[in-house]
Amino acid sequence: MVILNGIIFFYIIQRISEMIYSYSNEVGLRVNHQAVEAAPGESKRMKLFHSLWFISLLIEVNTRQTIQPDTFSILIYFVLTVCLLVRIHTMEKLKEFWTIKILSMKNQKIVTGGLYRYIRHPNYLIVILEFIFLPLLFKAYYTLVIFSAINLINTYQRIKLEERILMSQTDYKTLFAAKKRLIPFFLTLLIAINFNAFAAELNLHYKSYDDAKKAPSFVKFESESTKFGLITSSFNGYAKDVVLNYDLVSDLLSKLEVLIPVKSLDTDVDGRNEKMYDKILEAEKYPNIIVTLAEKTPLKEGEQTINMIFDIKGTKITRPVKLIISRTNGKISAKGVTSISLKEAHLPDPSIAIAKVRDNFDLSFAVVL
Repeated sequence: MVILNGIIFFYIIQRISEMIYSYSNEVGLRVNHQAVEAAPGESKRMKLFHSLWFISLLIEVNTRQTIQPDTFSILIYFVLTVCLLVRIHTMEKLKEFWTIKILSMKNQKIVTGGLYRYIRHPNYLIVILEFIFLPLLFKAYYTLVIFSAINLINTYQRIKLEERILMSQTDYKTLFAAKKRLIPFFLTLLIAINFNAFAAELNLHYKSYDDAKKAPSFVKFESESTKFGLITSSFNGYAKDVVLNYDLVSDLLSKLEVLIPVKSLDTDVDGRNEKMYDKILEAEKYPNIIVTLAEKTPLKEGEQTINMIFDIKGTKITRPVKLIISRTNGKISAKGVTSISLKEAHLPDPSIAIAKVRDNFDLSFAVVL
């Protein structure tokens, strides 16, 4: 009974730790993203509900004083361990955006890597599993049936609220249109067990144009402007935020998705940036530029050419990218260059009466995988 109660208290401590971690993140989000709680009553009800669940579990466990047979118990321990790993995984992916409360904020980050590539809400899935398997371990069937049913209703309502907020502030609906909320169930478990051994995510975040310019990993664009048909000068810009998801197994790059928020593009000239956001790229309607790999590609040391698909304002363009690969201490350094035609991408010409902007924009990048 000491061990059985110890397991329950372990989960109580875990929930308390999550609340502390969530509160720490919430403080930062309120300061940096002007976050406000969308439904204060909902988070209070959830805390009360989980507290009642633990109380019911403790009462039924100490009344029954029994446990499942050894083989079945081992299976349940395995499922609960996977749930713990997935919870850590989701917290690591969401980072400072992981909170217990549902917050409405500016510059919300949408995570599409890890298990979020397969379902929208892996964290809610494991809570559902815990409400089933933890009582099942102790044969606490009353707690299992009653609280699991209520939890499903609460979770459904919470998901609807959360998604409504995300869809109103981000391109969440577009990014997750093809993904289920909580299923496919068995596929998710298999992925969780494998724990995305070959999947990785790289985040680049810079506070300013100068920080991005100095960084060894970057995404850069540049072009030229000719004034009065006589004087030609170049200008450039950097992406201050880049999210890169990829699958790399034995030098074979089987999947690559690069997400660049339009409003993270910075030329260090406010007027030029505003024109780029509003008139050229229409950031409110098309908030992200998405770049994907056209086909699986072996990353060979040296120079090679690969095809990448650029999704800009809903127009998809396949472009050859010159890639240079080098290796250092087991890591792969990739540098690439290509160009995009404004006409080909159906983008408005940014030229003005006294200055003609070149149609081709040169793109370059450097990352370490």
